[in-house]
Amino acid sequence: MFRPPSLPTLTAEGEGFLTPEPRLHYLAGPTPGPGETVAIAPGLHWLRMPMPLDLNHINLWLIEDGDGCTLIDTGLAATMCTAVWERLEASFLRERPLRRILLTHFHPDHIGCAAWLQRRHQVPVRMAARALPAARFLMEDPTQAERAAMAAYFTAHGMEAADAFVEELWSLRPGAQIRGLPRIDAPLAAGEIVTVGAWRFEVIETDGHAIAHQGFYSREPQLLIAGDQLLPAISPNISLSAADWGQDPLGDYLQSLEVLGRLPQETLVLPSHGRPYRGLHARASDLRAHHQEHLELLRGQLATPHSACALVPVMFGRQLKGLHQMFGLYECVAHLEHLVGRGEAVRESTAQGAYRYRRA
Repeated sequence: MFRPPSLPTLTAEGEGFLTPEPRLHYLAGPTPGPGETVAIAPGLHWLRMPMPLDLNHINLWLIEDGDGCTLIDTGLAATMCTAVWERLEASFLRERPLRRILLTHFHPDHIGCAAWLQRRHQVPVRMAARALPAARFLMEDPTQAERAAMAAYFTAHGMEAADAFVEELWSLRPGAQIRGLPRIDAPLAAGEIVTVGAWRFEVIETDGHAIAHQGFYSREPQLLIAGDQLLPAISPNISLSAADWGQDPLGDYLQSLEVLGRLPQETLVLPSHGRPYRGLHARASDLRAHHQEHLELLRGQLATPHSACALVPVMFGRQLKGLHQMFGLYECVAHLEHLVGRGEAVRESTAQGAYRYRRA
């Protein structure tokens, strides 16, 4: 059983799981410093936005678009990030004003500054329509009923002191002057072609890491703005939360790797964390193998019933703390429920409403 300690800052997304060179070929040239930009293709600029977390950066993409620019993803709703945007308003954005924001998905490091930037620059923001309910939950204040449902979910899966954990979790939210849900007047549709300056991007929509995660694929030149689906050095978190109950995010993510794995091997992948690389097929293969190893590890523990919380340190090799504990639990449940869906495990309920998993 876990006893949730005082919550630290949000920590790294997923476990370290690197595909090394030469199976991946990382883009040559400089990596931008925190809050700096580097041009990596004609009209396409890499912005490395710092974050006050163990996962200390997110890659954002500024693409020249007529007399201005389009931004893909925005950074966290944090003063560290808004300070960078204020500096860029006096430099990069002075020469190429912000005209539009596109979002790969609703997670806070991607959508966090979108409403703030929209208010300052009066620009449209676009993202998948299916993602809007989840975005609203994360970016606006949850109701007491939603908090209670989250605590009940944690308790059912074996977490102790879940009520206190949830209350402290929401206390970490940034101030309303930064966060908030941007206005979405024209959602992005799967398969849509989005023209940005000289670039033509196909919207590729996949689930798994996030509902309606969208990547932006250019056929000429071959380039994929991949969000969090194909990170080169960590495995993106695959979560099954209370709001997602009944879904199979791990199955969805594995299917997304099949879809993205059909793109050409020489596609330049622009990930949201880490360095741009070529070697898409190798990375998709390694991520599939990583999750299959986790499934086998969990299945080997199910000769007797276990709660998901009891299996988190088995899956990750150590006990997790703070927000790592929440994301680790969500990921463990996603793997266990995938085994249930495949008929390889059974979820049972105790008289107290707790869930226990055993081998089928």
